[in-house]
Amino acid sequence: MVENVNTKDKHGHTPLIEAAKTGDAETIRDLLNRGADMDARSEKGKTALHYAAANGKAAAIKTLLEAGAEVDPRDMEWHTPLMLAANYGCNECVETLLTAGADPLAKMKLGNTALTYAEANGHPDTLELITKAQRAKAGNA
Repeated sequence: MVENVNTKDKHGHTPLIEAAKTGDAETIRDLLNRGADMDARSEKGKTALHYAAANGKAAAIKTLLEAGAEVDPRDMEWHTPLMLAANYGCNECVETLLTAGADPLAKMKLGNTALTYAEANGHPDTLELITKAQRAKAGNA
């Protein structure tokens, strides 16, 4: 019997989301080749890219983006993957997302940005990366 690559668990997690959480780029590629839905969302509205970013899995982020994942999907609270990467101070993830075109000025429902999360959680290097990206986007590089 062939496993359904888009089956969801009780949290709405697909095998692709689970592979993104662990950073298993090879499994991500395999699942995508077998028809996994890269836009599938958990019950909180998060995509595989959100989970890769929240777990500091830069290789998984690169693999998903190379396969055509949307760089700025919003979850139910309007978090983007960039906000989650900034929250946890994963500079490689932040750089990868920014290079792919993530919006450093995006705001969630409460008005927080990736910069807000980096600052609140004491990630000065992440803060610097996002500040530079915000200035560049605003034309003040």
